[in-house]
Amino acid sequence: MARIAMVVNRPLAHAEDHPVEILLVDSRQLVRAGVQRLLTDTGYLAVCGEASNCDDAIRLARSRRPQIILVNLPGSSVDVLDGARKLHRQFPDIRVLVLTDEADLIIQERLLQAGVAGCIGSSCSVDELFQAIDAVVRGERYISDSLAKKLAERRLPGQGASPFDQLTHRELQILLLVAEGLNTATIARNLCLTQKTVNGYRNRLLEKLKARTEVELMHLAAHHGLVRIPRLG
Repeated sequence: MARIAMVVNRPLAHAEDHPVEILLVDSRQLVRAGVQRLLTDTGYLAVCGEASNCDDAIRLARSRRPQIILVNLPGSSVDVLDGARKLHRQFPDIRVLVLTDEADLIIQERLLQAGVAGCIGSSCSVDELFQAIDAVVRGERYISDSLAKKLAERRLPGQGASPFDQLTHRELQILLLVAEGLNTATIARNLCLTQKTVNGYRNRLLEKLKARTEVELMHLAAHHGLVRIPRLG
C-alpha cells in the first residue's frame, strides 16, 4: 500500500525555540485529542491547555497565558458568540480564533464585530487552519475566503440588509435561545435576568422583526440560517 505523506508548510513567523502556545476549547474530548496531535506534530505549535467550554477556558487562560485561544464549539450559536466575546474582553492581548459553521454568516459577522482575531469554517482544511494561526500570530485578522466573499456580497447595491442587523447583542442572544425552544424561565436563568426582562426583550423582538408569534420568530431565524430545523424521517 502506498504511503501518503501530508506536507504542511511551516509558517515563517515562528521560531522552534519559542513555540506558539495554544489553548484548545472544544466540548468533544476526541476532537481535542486529534487537534492537539495535529498541532504538536508541527514542532512550532504547542497546546498549553484544553477546555470543554469558554468558562473553563477563561480560568485556564489566566494561568497559562496562551498566545492563541482556538474555539470550536458545535451546537449552540449562543455559546459560541457569548463565549468568544467573554474571552476577548477578559484577555484582549490573546488572539481568539473561532471555527464556526460556514452557514452562520450573521454569527460570524457578530464575532468579528466583537473583536475576535479570526473566523474560519469548521470544515476547513488543515492548511487553512495553519494559515489562520500564522496570520493571527503576526497580529493580522484572518477571515476565510468564503466568509469574506459572503460579507462583501451583503454590501453590494441591491442586496437587502439582514433583518437581524438592527438587533443588539442581547436581543440576538435571546432570539437564538427562543429559536432553540427555550422557555422564558430557562432563558432568564441562563442569562441571569428576570422573567419580566426576558418578556420585554421578546416583545421588542416581535416588534422589530415584524413577527406576530414566537413560531414566526423561530421560522425567521431558521430561514436566515441562525438555527437548524431537523428534518423528520
